[in-house]
This record gives sequence, C-alpha cells and structure tokens, in this order.
Amino acid sequence: EIGQATSMILDIIKLFAFIMDALEKRLDFDRGMIMLANQDRTRLIYTSGYGYTPGQMDYLRDIEFDLTNPDSRGAFVLAFRKQIPFLINDLSEIEQEISPKSLAFAKRMGTQSFICAPIAFKGESLGVLVVDNIHSKRTLGQSDINLLMGIAPQIAISIRNAMSYRSITESEE
Repeated sequence: EIGQATSMILDIIKLFAFIMDALEKRLDFDRGMIMLANQDRTRLIYTSGYGYTPGQMDYLRDIEFDLTNPDSRGAFVLAFRKQIPFLINDLSEIEQEISPKSLAFAKRMGTQSFICAPIAFKGESLGVLVVDNIHSKRTLGQSDINLLMGIAPQIAISIRNAMSYRSITESEE
C-alpha cells in the first residue's frame, strides 16, 4: 500500500519538476510556483517552484492558505475559489484588501507584482499557478495572463492524468 502511494507522489513530483523546468526555460518570469489543495480541500499547500532562494523554499514548504474561511481575501484563495486569474502589479495597491498573513507572505517573498492563475479540471479547482518578476521588474500584463490561462489547464490535465493512471494501476494489482 505505502509503496504505491509513494510512487504516485514520486510520479507527480517528477511531473511538477518537468513543468517548472519548462516554465523557467520558456517563459519570461523570474519565479513560479504551483500550490495545490490538500486531499480534503481545506488548504492550499506549496507543491513545486523555481527561482526561489533556499530560505524562501523552506518558508514556502511551511506555509498554507486556508480554503475554508469564507472571508478570505487573498489572491491565491480567490483565484482557487472563483477560478479566475489575478494580476497584481503593485502590492501596495491591495495592502488594505488582503489579510495580514497574505501581506506578510508577499513581503517575506519580496513580491511587488504577481499573477495567480487557477489550475482547474472540468470545473474542479486543483490549485493555483503563481509567477512574478523579482529581478527583471518586467511589467506583467494581459498577454501574461492569457499565457498562464493557457498553461494552467494543461497542468490540471497532467495532474489528473497522473492521479488516474495511478488509480488504474492500483486497481489492476
């Protein structure tokens, strides 16, 4: 039992490493990450990313965003819940609207502007894809949103396929 679960997780980790590698090489974003809902869909948790310092990676691995709070105003949770992308070009413009936790997170990560796109499959939210430019300071725009909204469903299909493939092989064993 444990072996199968572990190999499923390894398949998905390999999949994410591949996706992040492709994003890093092909897209003009300094950093990117995927956060996915946990199994009971109560929290968003860091799953994979690129462009972060080791200290930021440690921080990311510990952070969770609550999906159960109806008053949550963070872009990650709203993108997940409403399945719409968010482009924030200046964090200071939304400081009043987001939770202290989201603000602390953004400041800790050094984020000024970012895009958060929902990862959804057949109407079901799986997580979010987040990118930002911390070094290049290239302004993010509608074309970036369009690009991510084209990529996010492909990520969702990959995740769904990896999970389905696993459950088929498990039922055959």
